[in-house]
Amino acid sequence: MPLHRPPSAKGILYLAFNQDNTCISIADYKGIKIYSLETHKVLYQSDLGAVSIAEMLFCTSLMAYVGAGEQPTLTPRKLFLVNTATGSVIQDISLPTSVLAVRLNRERLVVVLERRTLVHDLKTLELLRTLETPSNPKGCCALSTCFDPCLLALPSSSTSGTMRVYNAAITGSSVECEVTAHNSPVAVMAWNQDASLLASASNKGTVLRVHKMPQANKVYSFRRGSRPAPIHSLAFSPLDIQPPLLCATSGHGTVHIFRLEQPDRHPAASAAVGFLCSVMPPRLTDVVEPPRCIATIKLPGRGVPAICAVQSVSSQQNGGGTTDSSLADDLNANAGGGMGIINVMVATAEGLFYEYHVQDLKAPQGPTCTLEGESYLLAQKI
Repeated sequence: MPLHRPPSAKGILYLAFNQDNTCISIADYKGIKIYSLETHKVLYQSDLGAVSIAEMLFCTSLMAYVGAGEQPTLTPRKLFLVNTATGSVIQDISLPTSVLAVRLNRERLVVVLERRTLVHDLKTLELLRTLETPSNPKGCCALSTCFDPCLLALPSSSTSGTMRVYNAAITGSSVECEVTAHNSPVAVMAWNQDASLLASASNKGTVLRVHKMPQANKVYSFRRGSRPAPIHSLAFSPLDIQPPLLCATSGHGTVHIFRLEQPDRHPAASAAVGFLCSVMPPRLTDVVEPPRCIATIKLPGRGVPAICAVQSVSSQQNGGGTTDSSLADDLNANAGGGMGIINVMVATAEGLFYEYHVQDLKAPQGPTCTLEGESYLLAQKI
């Protein structure tokens, strides 16, 4: 889930991990940068002017960007697709209103306007369908990184926390389901890697919910805290981490890690909880469902907006070079037996990047979080 700041903000306007969490795209008043999380260097830089959105397609040379409106040629009503290897513009698409969000996977390009969402075929850029939506001023959306299934989630109400899930792989009527997730409007949502789980948070940010597709059943509900706080991003762990994890960054300068696992309860207690949840109004069921936060990371600074991503240690080391498989197995241990290790990566609106090792994921006393690295995303020049 990217971090998109209004043009009135100073410094970085946009931050996003790419789909496989190997790079970060950065947009500010100078232009665009791509920062490699493997080499910790800037791979690409274009000082073209103020840019408000910059989205990568995995580690390919394709990038989509939208201007911030500071220059006539960089209007927020025009989307550019560029080849970063050659620096050439492949195509530009003019829109009737400002572009609020852009999402890509290998087959689809999704462009979100305030009251309309456009779905394009990525290969031909043909407009496949136009989805009329309620007012969505923050461009809230989530497109699965996979194509089978290729699912697009959008808010279906501007006053309540309902979402509509579309099958973006087809061009006809393709509403898969409607999800009633929150009382307040949805502010952030995210898919896991195979689009089987959809996480969301409302603009209050006190409760996170996870729904399982395709039936849209609520399978987990987590309480982040009692005080409202904006949730800036949600991120699932890779599929090789079992049980799965969900990370969230909040406006209080914290990263919360939740384990997607049903708690061990005495059968009588489970029966009691099930009965209460069946007879109580949905807005009260979270009172009897305990929080699942297994770890909290306090970021340096005071509540700076941030985004997060999760990697298994083995996949990160394999991405950076050859790694002895037995060592990778020992490090990751598939998150089992209390010895699992993951990397939680955090990028902030101040341009700081933090990498935390979280280990002993299933230890009874909870995992330990250690800051392993810190760097400045804008410091390294090509």
